Amino acid sequence: MTVAEIGRSIDGLDLWQTVMPYHWALKPRGTALPYFCAFLKGDNSPVKARILLLEGWQTFHEFIKVRMDRNFGFISSPMELAHFELVFCATPEAPQLLRYDAGYMPCAPSAAGEELCRRMLWEVLGVMMRLEGDAELPFRYAAEKALFARIEGEGGVWRDAPLAIQDTPPHVERISFAKSDLAVAKDLPFAAGEALEMDFRLIPGLVTREKRPRCAYMLSVVDAKTGELVLQEKASVDAESGLRGLWETVPSRVLKLIVSRGRIPGEIRLLSGRMFRMMRALCMHLPFKLSLHDALPSLEKVFPQ
Repeated sequence: MTVAEIGRSIDGLDLWQTVMPYHWALKPRGTALPYFCAFLKGDNSPVKARILLLEGWQTFHEFIKVRMDRNFGFISSPMELAHFELVFCATPEAPQLLRYDAGYMPCAPSAAGEELCRRMLWEVLGVMMRLEGDAELPFRYAAEKALFARIEGEGGVWRDAPLAIQDTPPHVERISFAKSDLAVAKDLPFAAGEALEMDFRLIPGLVTREKRPRCAYMLSVVDAKTGELVLQEKASVDAESGLRGLWETVPSRVLKLIVSRGRIPGEIRLLSGRMFRMMRALCMHLPFKLSLHDALPSLEKVFPQ
């Protein structure tokens, strides 16, 4: 069966509500990393559901942690996680298979990637069919601190097996500043009555013009009193530093903005706990106040809609 045919069979089971909470692992023969099956519900305009095949333990841990705390780490969207994804629309067209990598727009997988997914999705279909009669199947090895897994052996034969849950390294963030910028900033006047509003975010509709387009991120800063746009910078991921490099350099870019303006604002207003965490490093050097808000309408106006 093709990926599209397997997808139609999966959709035909109509088990989306049943499987949404579950995860299990797939370990095809010849792959260095296991894959982890996850499900996301759509809003039917047009996406009905998504099957994610998350690549490796680190990716799976990040997926779980971000779902528990949207401000964890550097991931703001599942599209920033390395995975294959089968997208099911509410309309009649065949499910679409896509490849995602952090910082890049999704694309069609290679022929080898599609064949790998075909093998894994066949196993996904099999597990889903078994769930109809055994709702506890994904928890079979929970007492062993292991995930239920389908592992491929010699001759393409798959078997049930436990996959021991691996610990993930602690999340560490390293924020640094140019000594010259800090030296200048510490001598600047303090503008107690001035407040800036800022956010750094992924802009899904903005991409680079490359063979494989990269996603664009934007840092926008406005004057809280006037709504005037103070700064707007775009960035995309670097192959070596990745998303970490983008986020960890935001505070230093804000420091350079403060130096260029010639004064320290009394307050910086933010929309996300992640930005609050990033900017706290600068608070250790400069005496402005950080505040977290549910909405900043003037700031929202300067971001692409």
